[in-house]
Amino acid sequence: MGEGFTRRTQSRWGEGAALKEEIVRAAARMLMESGRERDLSLRAVAREVGISAPSIYLHFKDRAELVATVTQRAYARLAAELREAWTGEREAGAHAALRALAQRYCGFALDNPRVYRLLFGIERIEVSRDEAASHPLWTVHAVWADAVAACHGEHGATTDPERVTTLLWASVHGLAAMAVAVPFATDRERIEGMVDDLLDLVVAG
Repeated sequence: MGEGFTRRTQSRWGEGAALKEEIVRAAARMLMESGRERDLSLRAVAREVGISAPSIYLHFKDRAELVATVTQRAYARLAAELREAWTGEREAGAHAALRALAQRYCGFALDNPRVYRLLFGIERIEVSRDEAASHPLWTVHAVWADAVAACHGEHGATTDPERVTTLLWASVHGLAAMAVAVPFATDRERIEGMVDDLLDLVVAG
């Protein structure tokens, strides 16, 4: 084996799921560090985990499947947090629920900057139109769309809810991305205030 390789203790029967988790976590770390999907190699992931490269193929058929798994889990985590925030405030009204969702979105980015970069800051290999339609990004979009539609219904807004969903998400994402990118401590109260201003504009529309 090459210099620096440390072989992982061979898994016992039934421990394959644990090894798969290690592979996914290693791939996620390496993607966040490199910032480029093209730079991820299965051989490097295997070395990070401490297994032989062919062992990865027992769990993933190729790099694309491994990256898809990493991506799906990250988006699922964000979507779950957003839906939890939204449903937790539904009794207070659709506007309050949408506000909770938007604030949680920014909070997620600030509390998990590396995961947020994994979601939106990695240079990806472009997928086909068919693959794009099933991308896990749409699980996050669905939460935003549901929240905006409920708010529109409650306030009788006449603007196109799909257009508002895209504009609102893009705006909140921009605030979150800037907050994560700057090399100094973020003023959370200022970010929260700007999110509230955006929501007020949505309701007014």
